[in-house]
Amino acid sequence: PHWTARLGGEADETVGVDTPDGFYAVGQFYRDFPQTPDDEVIACLDRSRAARDPVVRDEDVRIPVGGATLAGRLAVPEGAAGLVLFAHGSGSSRHSPRNRTVAAELNRAGLGTLLFDLLSEAEAADRAHVFDTPLLAGRLAGATEQLAGWPGVAGLPLGYFGASTGAAAALWAAGDPASPVAAVVSRG
Repeated sequence: PHWTARLGGEADETVGVDTPDGFYAVGQFYRDFPQTPDDEVIACLDRSRAARDPVVRDEDVRIPVGGATLAGRLAVPEGAAGLVLFAHGSGSSRHSPRNRTVAAELNRAGLGTLLFDLLSEAEAADRAHVFDTPLLAGRLAGATEQLAGWPGVAGLPLGYFGASTGAAAALWAAGDPASPVAAVVSRG
């Protein structure tokens, strides 16, 4: 069957040129169709990525908060309109593919992101800490305070993106009357 029939309802939209019968490869229609060297392909992909990637600051960070040093990843596009701090849920981390995907989309939309762990590795091993909402909220609020003095992000409007226990921590921290947070998105 035709490729569009094979895709069925799997894709939201398909776009393609008509494929003539007997078509096997573009090269069959050229007298001279040499293979493109790998280094040339890589150079083209690198140029494309650089043109698409709005992030001008992308670095691992360490945030001292409440007697712990929290590991994170800060990404800030040029002319960022704000900064979103991620508060992940139990069983997740700053390395979560889901959170990294959301962060990349926010970066493309002109928002900076801070993916970070609310607990140190040693603390995360103790399940009681994972569900300690006041502790997690305190860490999130402490990290928010730290950001106020960081070059390139100081003064940006702040928001929280929380999931699961991280959502509870985000709502708790943002509920403090002194909190500078302008928005909270909670998932799960």
